[in-house]
Amino acid sequence: MPVKNFKFQLFLISLLALASCAKETRVEERLVFWKSELYKSIPTGTPQEEALNKLKEIDSEAFINLLSGNISSKLENIEGNGIPCKDWVLVATTEIQDNAVIKHSISSTGRCL
Repeated sequence: MPVKNFKFQLFLISLLALASCAKETRVEERLVFWKSELYKSIPTGTPQEEALNKLKEIDSEAFINLLSGNISSKLENIEGNGIPCKDWVLVATTEIQDNAVIKHSISSTGRCL
C-alpha cells in the first residue's frame, strides 16, 4: 500500500512541475517584453525624475528608494491557473547612478503552493 501511495504522490508532483513549466514560459515572455519596453521608453541616461514620471504612468505607486536612489515599480500581474501558482507579479528596479538611469532589472514573484 505505501508504494502505491508514493507513486500517486510522485504523479501529482510531476503534474505540478509540468504546470509550473508552462507558467514560467508565459512569465518569461512578459519579462522579455517589459525589459525591451522599459529600455525603449526610458533609455539609459534618462534623468531620475523623468524616469520616475514615466514609470508612474505604468504604476502610480512607483517610488524612489531613499537609500539606493533606485526606482521600484510594479509592472504587471499575470494570473495563473492555481497549480502551482495563483498569480505572478512582475516588478522593475530601475538603477540610478549620477542622477540618471543606468540599468533596468525585471523580476517575477509568484504566489505559489
